[in-house]
Amino acid sequence: MVATWPHTAAVGDDEWDPGLSVSRINGSIVIQTRPADAVHVGAQPLTDREREVLAVVAEGFTNKLIGARLGISERTVKNHLTSIMTKLRATDRTHSVVTAVRLGWLAI
Repeated sequence: MVATWPHTAAVGDDEWDPGLSVSRINGSIVIQTRPADAVHVGAQPLTDREREVLAVVAEGFTNKLIGARLGISERTVKNHLTSIMTKLRATDRTHSVVTAVRLGWLAI
């Protein structure tokens, strides 16, 4: 995918989506997808429990139901998800699942 878009961030500031690179060509901002292996640079490994929580997230369960299924509190689920998103440099739970799948750490 190559598209121009009037993104307001500085060129090279692609923190808004680690799967895209932003550059300027002939005065236009160009957004391109990165190769899959470049998307997850800096991702840190997940613990066994974090992978377990993420697998249940991938099934579409709420935090409350994840906690009930795994025998942990809803607050503990939230803490695990915060850690997961930090380690995977993800912006939300869906982004976490997609990143883990791309890395081969989660099968859905």
